[in-house]
Amino acid sequence: MWYFQLEAIKYCKLDCQSLHEVLTKFNELIYSNFSINIHKPLTLPALAMRIYKAHFMPKDTIYQLTGEVEQNIRLSYTGGAVDVYIPHNRVTPFFSNILAKFKKLFYYDVNSLYPTVKANMDMPIGKPIAFEGNIRLVEPDAFGVFYCKITSPEYLKHPLLQKRIKGKGTVAGLGTWHGWISSSEMDNAIKYGYQFEIIKGYQFERGNIFKDYVTKLYELRSQFAKSHPMNLIAKLLMNSLYGKFGMRLDKTITEIINLNTDEGKIAFKELLDTVGESIQDYIELDNNKYLFVRNKLSNVFNEDSYHSSDVNIAIASAITAGARVHMSIFKNNPLFNLYYSDTDSIFIDMPLPLEFIGKQLGLLKLEYVINKAVFLAPKVYGLVIENGVEVIKIKGITEEVTSKIHVNDLEYLLIQDSNKVFNQHKWYKSLVKGEIGISDVLYNLKVTSNKRATIYKEDVFNSTEPLFYDELDK
Repeated sequence: MWYFQLEAIKYCKLDCQSLHEVLTKFNELIYSNFSINIHKPLTLPALAMRIYKAHFMPKDTIYQLTGEVEQNIRLSYTGGAVDVYIPHNRVTPFFSNILAKFKKLFYYDVNSLYPTVKANMDMPIGKPIAFEGNIRLVEPDAFGVFYCKITSPEYLKHPLLQKRIKGKGTVAGLGTWHGWISSSEMDNAIKYGYQFEIIKGYQFERGNIFKDYVTKLYELRSQFAKSHPMNLIAKLLMNSLYGKFGMRLDKTITEIINLNTDEGKIAFKELLDTVGESIQDYIELDNNKYLFVRNKLSNVFNEDSYHSSDVNIAIASAITAGARVHMSIFKNNPLFNLYYSDTDSIFIDMPLPLEFIGKQLGLLKLEYVINKAVFLAPKVYGLVIENGVEVIKIKGITEEVTSKIHVNDLEYLLIQDSNKVFNQHKWYKSLVKGEIGISDVLYNLKVTSNKRATIYKEDVFNSTEPLFYDELDK
């Protein structure tokens, strides 16, 4: 006789036992290498920060940034650039009787991009010094985060600097605008013809504070085969540290207001009058009830507080800026055509020179030689590699669904106003009824009349919401 209750209890016991054994082994690995107990940090980034603070962080270098300083510098913090430049590698016309020919492409990936930046670039350290005006007229080598009037060159095949578009992430374009920028990224952009008028900013001391941490973990990783857990652990610890510095100090608050009652109307007015600018989003529930999502801003600033917070947005901004600087050498390179780029990878039509290839930090490795490629949008592409295997990447779509999509399907979508419809199951939660259910969600992948590739989701509430755009964000 088979009893569900007994089998479920046995399953849960074995699940707990196996998890306990994994955690015990993981703790042994970390303790033997770093003398750190894993029981207190709740996440891998928190563990990375604890290891860094215990063994590698120089005294009085990383300063707590909060209040207006943190909020201003955060405006310079943007992610990697993901762009489509040339949508396919087909040489022959689409509608011809000639046998289709394609230009061979090469897909390269950078070895540990963010750890490379942390190991090799100076970071903003110490207390920030606020200034007004163009500090470079007084101190030509001033280092920090500056608010500038930015003017791009009249033409640049692949623009480098990102501009924030409210509600849509970032976009790299040409023209003139005002914005916050890391001085290292500013200096790199000047080489490509950008001009800057520095208006104000924050000056920092500079120092290489992560080299020993990255070197130790990279050496540790190289001692183990890729199949060994310590190889993956070392890789994740190398990459996870920087994210702690970029965490938000703001707290997200959600509250439901019933506008049918006098109390609700008063609460709504007070919300708009006092913290209206902090509202991030709202959702209409039913019968004039609304769910508001807002930030509770932190304005605490302690002049003498070192190491009291893991958040230092200047360091996070410098790391992502350094990564974009590292990738900029491939953006307007006359040796090849760039078809698509991700944060740490490129698709080009010529093999890279040998000096770019290797196993060391910052060098590149060849992932695929590609016979056929279709790039519809950021994170939406299909490849046919040399052995005939197809590689399909579509952000937000399950592997089960992508396994049914082929490169030829994506190639068809290069025709304007074409589309492909497919279904996948998606869990959802009803805020009104307090229940969880599952529903078929219709995904419509199409190229619209303005030639932007977008995936639309028609959800259970019959609203159409674009899942992502060709404007880019981290």
